[in-house]
Amino acid sequence: MQHQRRNLTLGMLAGISGTASLNVRAQQARPDASAPPAGTRDNIVALVRTHQGPLRKVQDIKPVTGMKIQGLENQPDLLPLIDTFVGDLDIRYAFDMDSGFRYLTGRDIKSLKLAREQLPALAVANYRKLYPRLSVQRPTPDVGMFANGGELEPGKMLDFDFWEKEKSRFGGEIVCAVPARDVCWFTGLKPADNVSNLRANTERAHKEAGDRAISKLMYLWRNKRWEVLEG
Repeated sequence: MQHQRRNLTLGMLAGISGTASLNVRAQQARPDASAPPAGTRDNIVALVRTHQGPLRKVQDIKPVTGMKIQGLENQPDLLPLIDTFVGDLDIRYAFDMDSGFRYLTGRDIKSLKLAREQLPALAVANYRKLYPRLSVQRPTPDVGMFANGGELEPGKMLDFDFWEKEKSRFGGEIVCAVPARDVCWFTGLKPADNVSNLRANTERAHKEAGDRAISKLMYLWRNKRWEVLEG
């Protein structure tokens, strides 16, 4: 399943304030609370995106609260489902369709009989199935980067089994960066040149990405979770 880059819609009115900031276009019609979900459990994916709130030094996946959308003040089930993550990143769940991404709502998971805590693992499993051509390219033995991921490459950070295997492959801790929506690259924590080179490339890619930029931070895979690499 390979897509050209798609639009992202809420399937609802824009005008969002609070913890999360979603850059989306307003829809002309107010959402129908009784309408069926836009997709199925088989095309739910995770979008790892930047947020404007305080940095989280250690991975902490839990529902975002305090979000407001103009016109939906009394319809909380129509709010998009977003989880906190790590650093300046959050996790936004969406249906991945040929026409674009459509944010998942509380109403959707009720209709699909899904529990909120199932979403991270489900998104990882779906990503593997929906993008079978996703691969790891290794321009040098010390560097890995994902390709053919449909601009969902940063979501690979949620595939914790993969990172444990890579940790064994590298023989030590891994540093990862997601400077843009189609970039997720990584290297070993040692030698130090690995990290300095990745940092320089990340800052350059983030600057060049414009409105598709995500994060300039470096993330360390340690103790089976992500944390911000200090320094």
